[in-house]
Amino acid sequence: MNEREFASKIKQDLSYGSARLQSQVVDRLRQSRERALHAFAAKAVREDAYAFAGHSSHTHEHFTANRKWLSFAIIPVLLIGALYWQQLENSREDSVDAALLASDIPLNAFVDKNFQSWLDQSSQR
Repeated sequence: MNEREFASKIKQDLSYGSARLQSQVVDRLRQSRERALHAFAAKAVREDAYAFAGHSSHTHEHFTANRKWLSFAIIPVLLIGALYWQQLENSREDSVDAALLASDIPLNAFVDKNFQSWLDQSSQR
């Protein structure tokens, strides 16, 4: 089913449904539509008046463009910050690893499966 067939099917369903509505509901829908069209026309008139007065609605586009460029500029700063933080974390881990390897504990202790249980027992004391 392509878009035209789908739109036609929706139109048929809406027409069928609107034909079965009560007259009061149809009147309220018509009044709501007229109010919405009136509000839209009033807004268009206000925008036209601002445009003639030199206050175009396009003045906000400058600020939107600046925000867009600012968001693009923030991305590299955040990436650099994340990389710097990751390097700090890695250097801390490396220093802990170096301290463990340089300690008096023999290297075989780190490979020993019972070493972890010994650490748990000694830390509980």
